[in-house]
Amino acid sequence: MRDLPQSFSLMQRILHWAMVVLVLFNLLLPQGMGGKGIDLGIVPPAHVHIAVGAAILVLAAIRLALRLIRGVPPEPLGAPLFYRILARSGQWVFYLLFFAMPVTGALAYYDGSAVARALHADLLRPLFWLLITAHVSLALAHQYYWKTDMLGKILRG
Repeated sequence: MRDLPQSFSLMQRILHWAMVVLVLFNLLLPQGMGGKGIDLGIVPPAHVHIAVGAAILVLAAIRLALRLIRGVPPEPLGAPLFYRILARSGQWVFYLLFFAMPVTGALAYYDGSAVARALHADLLRPLFWLLITAHVSLALAHQYYWKTDMLGKILRG
């Protein structure tokens, strides 16, 4: 068994935060694709939503490869086992969504699939919001309640 790194690499951190920005952009501003988002007075055109989704897919593939090749820091033991299992499971659900959202979006847009559209907009999008909420909550709990500095590892390495 290989040794796990004690922190995330610079590339893993860059990919994480780049994907945060891209995912939030597409979740918050889907209006160009006919979805409902926040009203900032701008509506990104459909091709921007599609390009951002494609970028998420590519970055997710790179990020997954880095995770499998380099590894990630071990789970801190300061958190209860239930929350560590929840966090580990959530990471893999994120990867599922990173791939499923662009694929179902492409099928909905280019193939006109009503099933893909329903999956993309009505099931996966709310699931993404739920997962993001849980992820941020657990990250804050790690940092401020359990004091494991897991948040520091993704912020500063």
